[in-house]
Amino acid sequence: MDEVNRMFSGNTVDTTRIWGDHAISVMINALQMAYPGFPKSTVPWRPNALVIAPIQAFQFAFTSSSLVHHPNNAPVILVPEKLTEDLSKEIFRLSPAGKDVEAQTFLIGPVSEIVEHQLKAMGLTTLRIGNARPYETSVSVSEYRLAHSPMSGQGRKNVFLLSGEVYAEGMAAVGYAMHEGLPVLLSKRMEIPHEVQRFLIEHPTLNVFIVGSEASISREVEAQIRAKMKGSVIRISGLSPYEISVNFSYFFDPHTGVGWGRNQPGKGDAFSSVPANDWQLGVISGLFSHLGKHAPLLLIDRNKIPQVVQNYLRYLNPVKKSSQPPYMHAFVFGNFDSISYETQVHLEEQIILQEH
Repeated sequence: MDEVNRMFSGNTVDTTRIWGDHAISVMINALQMAYPGFPKSTVPWRPNALVIAPIQAFQFAFTSSSLVHHPNNAPVILVPEKLTEDLSKEIFRLSPAGKDVEAQTFLIGPVSEIVEHQLKAMGLTTLRIGNARPYETSVSVSEYRLAHSPMSGQGRKNVFLLSGEVYAEGMAAVGYAMHEGLPVLLSKRMEIPHEVQRFLIEHPTLNVFIVGSEASISREVEAQIRAKMKGSVIRISGLSPYEISVNFSYFFDPHTGVGWGRNQPGKGDAFSSVPANDWQLGVISGLFSHLGKHAPLLLIDRNKIPQVVQNYLRYLNPVKKSSQPPYMHAFVFGNFDSISYETQVHLEEQIILQEH
């Protein structure tokens, strides 16, 4: 592995690695790719706000994802109890404009007071949403998202319901929530938390998209939701987190417009890939669902690409009679301890142009 670190750039002709030895360094590199410019971001699409979520708990980051979409254009910043020097410098570089939003930074759940004071000392306004209880916070963020509607109509009429107990099966929905602004509610496997029940009763016409198998959100919970809602209730499931990520990428609902609909061969699709056991990289990858190639997330392992993902990529990448575009692309996140170089090369083999 040391030889690989010395010899290779970490990129291939159709894959780009967003480097970092830990989540914060990967996140900063992703932010600098998405919002380039120094000493401050200079692009017209620079952030309008920032979503600040605690780095230690996936629930708050997942539910915060709906706030990313325009007009907020507010990337999720995962933070520890105190901003590091690198994080402070990056937040300064991003310098969110704060135009037509209630604050330049949205603090989700139990973000520490130390971080809040640091942000204020940088001259940024703050707004707290939620508390230390994840299910209540998922409702608070969802209510805020509905009250301050995203530019996409999808975020006004539809919600995601993900597990608040395990993360792998719901991870693929996070990037789409950033892409279209759908609120993200959380549930327990065997019961709907009281706060979430109340939200659904108060918004009976919403369409609910359950992302995950019955191992993460039970059939009984689904039945309870169907009994409460006038809108549609649709589950996107699979036999594993990998298959769920494939099915989510493939899915499109013509009645609501919800879904990536990446289901036509030869379109030159781009994807992000992270290990199924790393929710932080999953959240970070969502930035590339919000901007740029608008890439869905496909889950893999450090040392292998699951067969269901390989089959999907091969389906989307048929043999072509010419070398003309479009071409496929993949982003991988983290260092070689997150996704090995060999796995990245194997990913390249799945998506490179296949010619007669």
